[in-house]
Amino acid sequence: MKSKFFKTISPPLIVCGLFIICAVLGMLINPAAFGKLFSLSPIIETIPEGYYWDTQHYASLALKGICTAFYPLWPLIIRTFFHPQTIQEAAGYLILLGNILFFISVFALYLVFEKAFNQRYSAFICVLAYGLSPMSIFHSIGYTESLFSLLSIVFMWAFIGTKHFNIKIFILFCITLIMSLTRPILIQVLFASSASMITILIWRIMAIDEVSLDQYKQSIKITITLVVSAILGYSLYGLFCLQTRGDFLAPFNDQKHWGKGLGLHLASLFTPRATFFDLLGFYFSLLILILSLIFVYFKLKNKQLYIFIPKSNFWNFLMLYPPLLIILYIFYFLRRKKRKIGLTQLKLTEYTKTLSENYLFWFCIYFTVAHSIIVFLTDNYLTSVGRFVFAVPFLFMALGYLGRCIPGKKQYRPLLWLILFSGIALVRQWVLYGQDKWIG
Repeated sequence: MKSKFFKTISPPLIVCGLFIICAVLGMLINPAAFGKLFSLSPIIETIPEGYYWDTQHYASLALKGICTAFYPLWPLIIRTFFHPQTIQEAAGYLILLGNILFFISVFALYLVFEKAFNQRYSAFICVLAYGLSPMSIFHSIGYTESLFSLLSIVFMWAFIGTKHFNIKIFILFCITLIMSLTRPILIQVLFASSASMITILIWRIMAIDEVSLDQYKQSIKITITLVVSAILGYSLYGLFCLQTRGDFLAPFNDQKHWGKGLGLHLASLFTPRATFFDLLGFYFSLLILILSLIFVYFKLKNKQLYIFIPKSNFWNFLMLYPPLLIILYIFYFLRRKKRKIGLTQLKLTEYTKTLSENYLFWFCIYFTVAHSIIVFLTDNYLTSVGRFVFAVPFLFMALGYLGRCIPGKKQYRPLLWLILFSGIALVRQWVLYGQDKWIG
């Protein structure tokens, strides 16, 4: 019993410990980060631009609830339980509660991943990637990521931890509604749930040539539940905005003040505004989706899949700039395919067929992709894509499921390199945080 408990608790403890080490290293390099995180000064009149970033907006809402582009649940919790009197007090409580929720989420996420993947190693690697992401700093500085991530873990647990379908539907309805009051996810949920349902339908038709409504009704019920809940969640806030500002869509319209606007921002595919982790977040989510579709298609069709496996560690460094990585990989793959040498057959596991009907997997990856596409279509610089992708657990759930399609552990080697890069970047994030600079 003790051995089992230790095996369960030690992986998330390691992740939490490494996160703290990265934070301490950043604070040793720039001690201002320590004072900024743990001090309630300066007074409100002297707060410099970039000192709190979005946390200052949530702190203001914790003092008085109004309709803005920022959603109400996170500051409402602070206002209800802590009753802050100043911006500094509210920010301090946001930071304190955010850190508590983050460390809880690491342990909860490991338990969910272990149950979902049925592999301790996969669960540990994916939680490690989540905890050491450079965007995990947002869990500690008062943003909504900590609360939203914990709610997302409950959302994922509902799929794998509840056997009774009606109970699952009830939990999904409630948790999606709460998530919808935490941050803007209406479009993401509509896209992800609909795309998941359609994808599962296509795979079933491809696998058995015909699909009855009875076989498909659970996916339909889940989709309807998520869509209705997300619409209801936003409507509650929208009605409040309608009453106070006369604009039901005020949270969306307010984003125009941030320079948001529809368009094809092709330059952003090569030049992110802040860090290359915004660029990596955009490409990484799309690559996982594309690989998933390829793996499932080849497995259901019983076709042989040949890939180019790079031998040099140089390719691991190319992950920091995905456009070049993709271009070079396609070039080498096509050249080897033409010469009919240098390609390796990838033998997919039988689990790949199961993945075709896994609603949670498809929802997780489509939800992440939706964030990337929305930012690409509305922002010139892919601003905050890295935070939307790497600071919440949906991508890592999808990544763990995808890893089960390949036998062995070799598929995690590139991820280990990425975790190493992420840890270094996380230290740098704390240094930048102490300098009041943009971190995502």
